[in-house]
Amino acid sequence: MLNYNEVRPGGIVADEPLEELVKELKRSVVRMTEAAGGGYIAQGFCSAEVMATLFYRVLRLDPHDSDWADRDRFLLSVGHYAIAVYAAMEKLGFFDKAMLDTYSADGSVIEMIGSEMTPGIEITGGSLAQGLSQGVGLAIAAKLRGHVWRTVVYMSDGELEEGQTWEAAMVAGHHKLDNLLVVVDVNGVQADGRIEDVTGILPIAEKWQAFGWRVLEIDGNDLQVVLESLTGGFAPDGRPTIVVANTIMGNGVSSLHGKPDVHYVRWTPEQSADALREIAGEGAEPV
Repeated sequence: MLNYNEVRPGGIVADEPLEELVKELKRSVVRMTEAAGGGYIAQGFCSAEVMATLFYRVLRLDPHDSDWADRDRFLLSVGHYAIAVYAAMEKLGFFDKAMLDTYSADGSVIEMIGSEMTPGIEITGGSLAQGLSQGVGLAIAAKLRGHVWRTVVYMSDGELEEGQTWEAAMVAGHHKLDNLLVVVDVNGVQADGRIEDVTGILPIAEKWQAFGWRVLEIDGNDLQVVLESLTGGFAPDGRPTIVVANTIMGNGVSSLHGKPDVHYVRWTPEQSADALREIAGEGAEPV
């Protein structure tokens, strides 16, 4: 079997400290939210460590690479997390940084919900739970054609309430898709409230193991743990891998941190100033 962990990204960010890249990603998330007057900033912050690690240390995804057809495939199933993906893709050169200021504006390709209109976005992710099925199809296609590119699907815990998720999980295990990596953001909150109050999904790890998956359960806001897990995320043992990333909504921004009602927030320049101070490690203004 192929060892998919032998494939490593290069590109313009290879020598930059990952900790600083996470901070830069978060600053871009703040910038977009302020420009739009609101957005999915809490999701941008809870996913920042995972997104930075994927785009800057794991994925072979260079828009200037002449071998674009052999790129890794990143599928954003949970489309409203696009704010963090845009921040990462801008850094890699998919589009100009000034375009971030058009986040969610009428006519902009930087849409609030990720879609194929945006450079670098592979699928439209507004309808939840469809990304994994598409990822399974891509992973099977790569196997059939003998390609070494990998497929990474990013999902949310709310998507685990959808039956389509489990059909795709069953198929991936059956076909031994060890070129498929799923990251599921488990922050315990969805638009209608806490996950446990809408539809219980526990236990998560045991469910995926029963379908033949390799399961890694981590603290998704611990950058070192995230780095160690994702850089070794593919195992050439005939099993797809899922990383269950436990995170905190709005992690690192005191006005959002761990709160259940921040699925979408209105945002002001004053809130941006406080958030940027916290990113810099200076703390927020006293209330």
